[in-house]
Amino acid sequence: MQNLFLYTELQLIHPKVSIEEMYAALNQVQHHNLAALFVPPFWVKKLHRDWGVGNTATLGTIIGYPYGYQRTEVKQLETELALKDGATDIELMLNTSAWFSNQNNWVKIEIAKLGKIVHQQEAFFTVAINTCHFDTTNLQQAIKDAIDAGADYIKIYQPFNLAQSLAIKQWIPDKVGLKLCADIATKNQMQKLVDAGIERLCMTDFLLE
Repeated sequence: MQNLFLYTELQLIHPKVSIEEMYAALNQVQHHNLAALFVPPFWVKKLHRDWGVGNTATLGTIIGYPYGYQRTEVKQLETELALKDGATDIELMLNTSAWFSNQNNWVKIEIAKLGKIVHQQEAFFTVAINTCHFDTTNLQQAIKDAIDAGADYIKIYQPFNLAQSLAIKQWIPDKVGLKLCADIATKNQMQKLVDAGIERLCMTDFLLE
């Protein structure tokens, strides 16, 4: 099952996450050659200092968590600081309030603006969507908006469901990666996701040992 390590992304963003947890996760990333580690913006600079010369994983952080309500100017500054601190993947939470207020064009403009900043630093740009607020039609449109605006990856926040995950993959062109929450997925289910072309299995704990 070591081939799953290459697709595993650890994401430690819960409110009580400790620095000890993050360094334990960093150790797992280094030891197993995992794909990525995501931490809150506050901790990026510290983790980057101890990232390790041979560590090829991406160090990511989340901007606008959890609903993307913050002003674009605030998210822009936070993005610039995260990149300066050493982040190599910026995950932007979709502004659900603006999107459902029929401000889709503004949401696309914001995504494009921040994506340009990220790409200028040769980092990856992820747009994250909490699917519990979307029906199928709106989710498809939101994903399309994010892709059209320049996302490298789409991150889907939803409880793991294999059939839904495989269906969402069909909406995304090959040039764009898909990240899915996989905490409760079995190893067999995770392998099916990888076989289907899904690039990142996002977990809050490392359970593949």
